[in-house]
Amino acid sequence: MDFDFEHPASLEERWFAVFRELGEPEALLGCTYTFNAEFFSDLLAVFANAVCEGGVGEGRSFAHVPVDVVCDKTRYRGHHVGYNVSRWSNSARLFHPKLFIALFSNEVIWSDGSLNLTPAGWQSNREVAMLHRPKSKTLPRQLRELLEVLPEVTAAKRILDETSNVHADDLPGEFVTSLHGSIGSRYFDTAPKHADELHLVAPFFEQGSTNAAPLDVVWLRKLVRRYPDARFHIYLPQLETEPLRVQGSREMFVTAEHELRTPIIFHPVEKDPGPLHGKIACIVHTPKRTQRAFMLIGSPNMTHSALLAPVSSSNIEVAWFFEKRWRKVERFLSSLGTRKCSIDDIHQFVPPLIDRKSVWMPLRRATFDPLKRKLQVEWEDAADANRTVLRYAGKTLALVDKVHVQPFQLIDGIGWLETRKRGGGTRAGCCPIEIPVELLPACKNNAVERTPDEWLKMLGAISEDGVGSDNRSDLAKHENEKTFGARFEWSDRVRDLAARMRYLEGALIEKTIASVEQQWLHKLFQHIYDAHDLGATSDVKDQIWRSWVRIELWHAARRISHRVPSGQEQAIWRKRAKRLRRRLSIAKLPTEIQSQFLVTIKALGDAT
Repeated sequence: MDFDFEHPASLEERWFAVFRELGEPEALLGCTYTFNAEFFSDLLAVFANAVCEGGVGEGRSFAHVPVDVVCDKTRYRGHHVGYNVSRWSNSARLFHPKLFIALFSNEVIWSDGSLNLTPAGWQSNREVAMLHRPKSKTLPRQLRELLEVLPEVTAAKRILDETSNVHADDLPGEFVTSLHGSIGSRYFDTAPKHADELHLVAPFFEQGSTNAAPLDVVWLRKLVRRYPDARFHIYLPQLETEPLRVQGSREMFVTAEHELRTPIIFHPVEKDPGPLHGKIACIVHTPKRTQRAFMLIGSPNMTHSALLAPVSSSNIEVAWFFEKRWRKVERFLSSLGTRKCSIDDIHQFVPPLIDRKSVWMPLRRATFDPLKRKLQVEWEDAADANRTVLRYAGKTLALVDKVHVQPFQLIDGIGWLETRKRGGGTRAGCCPIEIPVELLPACKNNAVERTPDEWLKMLGAISEDGVGSDNRSDLAKHENEKTFGARFEWSDRVRDLAARMRYLEGALIEKTIASVEQQWLHKLFQHIYDAHDLGATSDVKDQIWRSWVRIELWHAARRISHRVPSGQEQAIWRKRAKRLRRRLSIAKLPTEIQSQFLVTIKALGDAT
């Protein structure tokens, strides 16, 4: 694990190679300031395709593994169902780290740097990012501390549970966060006392994408007063060549030059091959004849709020401190912009447009249970319920007791609510709808009301494409060829039911699926049983079929209770089987099958 300045590459391609080699992950976590939901969905599909190309996975999407994204509260604009998004709720501290972490069976891999989970960040901007592969399940201590304070998300918890702290000596530098102290102050504490040169890379910002400047006077003044004899190099985004226009504040640099012994050297960075968004502070010094570069790179902009503010009001940031030979870093910085000029050579400095319009977001969270079809909201302040118009998919929601809607149904996979303040005055906000990861399969092909057969069809069809392990092979034959109902021949229905029971038993007994899918099967099992209520239909044939399904479910529960390895699981399934038999014994059955039904129950119950 090291920083390679001489061979830059696409981070997306690097991750693609990881998934192609290692296969399906056990959990995925992204942290970002701004978030583009459509891009992230496409990125997951690209990585899932890499798994297929590598031939080391089951060839399905990541819908069955915990996938979570955490973004800043003000930057969420909605997403579609398939993974969960959580908002950093502490409005006093901007959420600004950029991380992507993948947990695999034998190792954890992560990337960090300056790029948000957006198409600009991963595909068009010039960013500074690092991919770390320690070949073990270890993470830097401060990164694990950051995961501990994230909103309660499944992926972060899973990663924490399965990883440990990496030894500091095994890291290429020092990984730091702003959780418990300012990154800038710690950088100065370990920085050299004397500097030959100082290089600052300030990023480009599109209109409305930021709440703060990329480089401010507080951080620049701190550097100038610490190193007044050093030659300062400032890398700024170039907006136009003739006349030369760059992004930044002329007044700030004029003030800084008055305190320096030599004029500032500016490096305008052209838009091609992409706008500059990397963030770097580099102190060049000569400790023992050879020039060295002491660097700060990561998510922080060169500003007071990112690097110097007190903990209570500073941004949440992540960064690296490390040293390299200056000649290697110099070649990298030269590749950003080779033109050098003075402040007088620049025709115009254009400050970035700052977006500070407030958003009305009174909700702490919103959760949805697709089995119960219940949406529940939590307010930051209960009084806000009377000041908020809550909307979903363009329609106003009527809350019961101001906290839940039941029945609630997802529409076209839309996974967010809109909050508007009565009377206006603020911009409408978006709140993600969280769904327990083990219940995400219930949101696939969501119908307003599911029939008993539709619930049964979900058993063994957890993956989006219906293709999976050998346990599912019998089911796949029916998915595209048969439909439940009158055209589904009885022999086919019986074989299909038997295949689903075999899948259920194999998955739970042999542990062929992830724990989140096991939780899903537990809940789906009971829901299928409840849906096949004999009293809900007067059709004798349908009653017979429902009786048959219930017997198979009960008998499966009995078999599972004898074969699962865990004593705790055995007790759960024994209790379930006992309860189901009691319900079967008192069921009101059609007279045509009542005697045979009771004999079957007794025979199966007596069997060991």
